[in-house]
Amino acid sequence: MEGLLRWPSEEVAVSTRTEIIRWWEARRLRFNLYVAVIGVATWLLVLIAGSAAVKPGVDFEEPIVMIIGPLVYAFLANLCYTLGWLVDTIAFRGTPRTQLYKTGVLFSVALTALPGVWAVVAWLITAITGHKLG
Repeated sequence: MEGLLRWPSEEVAVSTRTEIIRWWEARRLRFNLYVAVIGVATWLLVLIAGSAAVKPGVDFEEPIVMIIGPLVYAFLANLCYTLGWLVDTIAFRGTPRTQLYKTGVLFSVALTALPGVWAVVAWLITAITGHKLG
């Protein structure tokens, strides 16, 4: 588990584009785990806090989006992950750019968390004002 929490080393011994692709692909599971954990938390926050922030009979988020959305999001997140190693191999420097990887992971995690943050903010507004949204 500790290995999942550490960033990749800056010192990587690769010399070809194929090795850079392997380097990225060896980290795809870590990326998917980060996005999945934040995604589940976000989904639950939207379901619970979002539902508490709106009037009865009003959906904070469309139910079909809550069902199909995570699948579409997972596909698009992995497509964007692939774009990371494509950019890295096109602008080949002889080593993988760990900063590109780190930035992509942090951006993906932040983007994944946004709906949950919005749901909590909406719930807080409702709790402070006493008026439900919708």
